[in-house]
Amino acid sequence: MYDTIIIGGGYAGLSCGVILAKAGQKVCVLEKGRVLGGAFQCFQRSGLRLDTGFHYVGGVSEGEIMHPMLELLGLSDLPWVQLDEDFIEVHIDGETYHLRCGYDRFAESLTRQFPSEKAGIDALVETMRDIAEHIYQSVENTSGYENKLMQIPAKAWIDEHFSDPLLTKLLCANAVTTDLTPDLPLYSFIQSLNSFVQHSYRIEGGGNTITARLRDNITALGGEVRTGCEVTAFHDDGEGNIASVECKNGEVLAARQFISTIHPAISVALMPECPQIRGIYRRRFSRMPNSRGIFTVQLAIKPDTIPYRNHVISLLGSDDPWNTDYGAASPVENLLINFNVPQKKDSPFADNIDLLTPMEYSAVEQWSESRIGHRPEEYRAFKEAKAQECIEMAAKEIPGLKESITAVYTSTPLTYRDYTGTVGGSAYGISKQSSAIAGGMLSPMTPFKNMFFAGQSLMLHGMLGVGMTSILVTNIVKKMADSQ
Repeated sequence: MYDTIIIGGGYAGLSCGVILAKAGQKVCVLEKGRVLGGAFQCFQRSGLRLDTGFHYVGGVSEGEIMHPMLELLGLSDLPWVQLDEDFIEVHIDGETYHLRCGYDRFAESLTRQFPSEKAGIDALVETMRDIAEHIYQSVENTSGYENKLMQIPAKAWIDEHFSDPLLTKLLCANAVTTDLTPDLPLYSFIQSLNSFVQHSYRIEGGGNTITARLRDNITALGGEVRTGCEVTAFHDDGEGNIASVECKNGEVLAARQFISTIHPAISVALMPECPQIRGIYRRRFSRMPNSRGIFTVQLAIKPDTIPYRNHVISLLGSDDPWNTDYGAASPVENLLINFNVPQKKDSPFADNIDLLTPMEYSAVEQWSESRIGHRPEEYRAFKEAKAQECIEMAAKEIPGLKESITAVYTSTPLTYRDYTGTVGGSAYGISKQSSAIAGGMLSPMTPFKNMFFAGQSLMLHGMLGVGMTSILVTNIVKKMADSQ
């Protein structure tokens, strides 16, 4: 018997595994896919390593917002690559702008460009500093500071503090691929911006570097990490506890505690019929709105043709980034361009570039019955047309791009659904909404005394948000184990 079984081998599941293994628990992480990592997994095409969903993160260095978490997980010494001080280059209506790292530089740069908005800029930076100060307090007390900011719409707050529409668009540049809607909570919006403003980083080797270290840390501490092990059912003991999980191969595994990091709606569907699970509980999770997905174009680049850029590029073409239509018939208006760290050490040239734009599941839902390797021709034609739109946009800012492309690979919300197991191919799980109770943040508790949720659907998405949730949930599990 294990102390804790963790369902899902993405960043959430692996980080939970490391924390509990360090506490002396016998843990087992179960991943249904052949490859670990979830959105952090990589794959090979054209001799290149391509990332599924990891591009850049913020707040890695000592004294910054994510460093304590990386220290806890044994990730602080990985080959992080710090981006330029001007970490994001923004193109709006033919003009180029930059957002700078460091609170003071960020504020000074924006105030110089928008002097009449100084009061709002100061209020924004003050709120960012407050969030950084409270971020780890929220792991112990999720009913305080952040809950108040989760119930304030980010758009309403920004509209109240800023009058220049150009500045409001500029502040959305880093969030263009997130679930940017008028109901997005202020806490989610500013927390994401906050970590990148501290300093932004890519990593050599992509998301696989993180996944491999977490796996190795678990196994070095006596834990197990299994791939190709899909959980198909939870079994209860008749006394309000989960007793075991059943895998697709028929194997039944028992533990004292269970953490499910897969999408909550999928977790609930696997729960047994018992007095603890009422129909209203199942319906609640099945009806929760999910975030948008992402359409990704991954470009293999001819050697020594396109200089590597150590910053991110954001193209904002829509008049209102909060209300942009990302359906099938809508043109690509907003695009994020990410240069991955060259695989050849210290190369000044790019070898692959990612183009990302949000996409609603409805854009590809007509092909939802198809699976990887068996998509219809209409779907492939749709992807090719969207990819060309993205490439045309990017080529306006990257001279020689089209002539330097040797291969193009694309993914849609259907791809994410089938490879990472997210409902509707959502990029960030259940949508956070300021109009929902607690801003849409979910409790890690389930109707079973010894089973808990973790992952991006609970508190906040991204590496920081998911890691915070893992710390919160494992604290609960450790306290339960200590009391037994």
